[in-house]
Amino acid sequence: MVGRVRTRGLLAIALLAVPLTGLPAAADAAPVGVTLSAETTALPLDGTTSLKVEGKNADGTPADLTGAEITVTSAAPAMATPVMDGARGTVRAGTAGPGPVTLTATVKVGGATASDDLQLTVLPEPARPYVHDYSQTLTMKMFMADNKGKVSLTFEQALDVVRKVDNLTRGIPKIFYLVGWQYDGHDTGYPALDVVNPKLKRPQDATAADSLKWLIAEARKYGTTVSFHVNLLDASDKSPLWQEYVDKDVIARNADGSLRTYVWGYPISYTREWAAGLTTKRIDRFFDLVDLSSIGTLHVDAFHQYIPGYGEEMISPYHGVTTDQEIETQKKIIRYFRDRGVDVTSEFTYSYRKDPLLGLQPMAWHLRNVDPMRIPARLHIGGGGGDARFGVSMQGESKIKADPATLKGFLDEFATSTLPWHYLNRLRRVSDVDGVVTFSGGVTSRNVEGGVRVEQGDVLLRDGADVFMPASWRRHREIVAYSRAGYASRTWRLPADWKRVALVDVYRVGLDGLTRVAKSRPVLGGRIELSLPAGTAYSIVPHGTDVGPADTGQPHLFDAVVPRPGATGVRPGHVPFAWTPSRNATAYRLQVAKDPAFTTIVAERTGPGVVTGLEPGTRYYWRAEARNAKGAITINGAPLTFETAAK
Repeated sequence: MVGRVRTRGLLAIALLAVPLTGLPAAADAAPVGVTLSAETTALPLDGTTSLKVEGKNADGTPADLTGAEITVTSAAPAMATPVMDGARGTVRAGTAGPGPVTLTATVKVGGATASDDLQLTVLPEPARPYVHDYSQTLTMKMFMADNKGKVSLTFEQALDVVRKVDNLTRGIPKIFYLVGWQYDGHDTGYPALDVVNPKLKRPQDATAADSLKWLIAEARKYGTTVSFHVNLLDASDKSPLWQEYVDKDVIARNADGSLRTYVWGYPISYTREWAAGLTTKRIDRFFDLVDLSSIGTLHVDAFHQYIPGYGEEMISPYHGVTTDQEIETQKKIIRYFRDRGVDVTSEFTYSYRKDPLLGLQPMAWHLRNVDPMRIPARLHIGGGGGDARFGVSMQGESKIKADPATLKGFLDEFATSTLPWHYLNRLRRVSDVDGVVTFSGGVTSRNVEGGVRVEQGDVLLRDGADVFMPASWRRHREIVAYSRAGYASRTWRLPADWKRVALVDVYRVGLDGLTRVAKSRPVLGGRIELSLPAGTAYSIVPHGTDVGPADTGQPHLFDAVVPRPGATGVRPGHVPFAWTPSRNATAYRLQVAKDPAFTTIVAERTGPGVVTGLEPGTRYYWRAEARNAKGAITINGAPLTFETAAK
């Protein structure tokens, strides 16, 4: 008999009968083969599925494998790791990357041995969708205060930067991770995460935490998510938690038992801290300080597996915790955040690591040695770095720190990096042949003298530092034209979806928004002629397009993240809710009900977060409303359903 599993809408052969030789024959039916099967043979990164080993007799009836020695091994444990309990078990995909992996079941009965192979495929996608789409989001840091206590920006000043950046970037979705938001500045107080830097407070607020919450709320009006740069590896001997961490012996030690140090402090053993209950304790305190679930993202800096300066030694040689054990604990930490609706980004993908944590970590601040043809943008993206032909985003931090008043150089970096990066990330990567990257839709990108050239057929989108790119995040049609050197006259062909546009309006992009340059400029033969001063960006829209302030517009549609639509087996005592941010939204309302008409509402919240106290074995309906400053409402589609686990 051949068994089948359904995977991604297709039937795939999953079971192969393999003869057992030399087994002791029963009086009436001797077992002649075994099969290894899985509920699904296509697993997302960090995803799980069930395994089953079965035997059969010569007459085709199931064989009794009671007492048999059954093992299932993986040809590549970093790709997939099985765990068996007798003839049943599970396999979890690793986070090393996508690709095929073979599992082998071995059955021993008496002196006889037989085995069966099962081919799995690890898909280039996460087991749980990310809260934010980092391939379509300008993700940056904002430096607030250094480790000497010197303040670069207060929370009030930070909002002014957010406003200016939103204007310069034409309202692209943005994330800012605040650096130095805690204790006395950058990297101070760690491992503690429960005190907001008092020097950043607004005068009119009672506490610095109140000012921080004000900034988070106000930034949403500018399409900006404000979150935090934190550190889960380092401990400072000046931290209020230092003595507790020493007493509970979770600080890394050298082979001779002495405390291990490196440039930024004392590293912590993730595994020993987790086992002592200290990791979840400090994370929970962080959630008590700020509603991190409504933010949906966090940047964990220096989330290393190898300590800089110590080669590939384990973090704590004295304790004997292996690197693989530390990696598994890192995964537990990320899953703990994901259970509460929060993505974890970090500094690197491969540097100071054995495992890149693909499928758990959506974004790296420094993107290095990542194969863009193997790893799609929606799975893992930068930050700075990578192959410019595929697009490279900006980081923003240094420009803001150097000149928060005029943001010198920011517009140039955005227009020549993030703008094409955002556009190309929307396309499927088809091939990279002879230096030419081909994307879906006939778009090509190549290195030429002076930079990168991007074209779609006969439509030129980028010519080095001259850019004529769709602002594809805007609800209306809009093109951003930019030139680093400037030009007196250049003719650009409009994209195909502009073929019915006869007139355009042209605006200059600036710190305080748009200034109209030309009204009703004619389009001749699908082309327009521009004159651009050096370092200037123009917004080009069909004539009559409303380009008013973004925060007065209808909130954009948005997508649910957790619970997944139709999810089952949801833990009733702790249900996280999260959704992608809605452009123009200043507030949200979450409702959970027992009926699709929402006549029996059992829970309400003013944003993403955790709902407790739901009944087991029950179907629930939920919806979220996004509101703007004027009270306009957008609902995330039809009510979504999930079912809680039975007792």
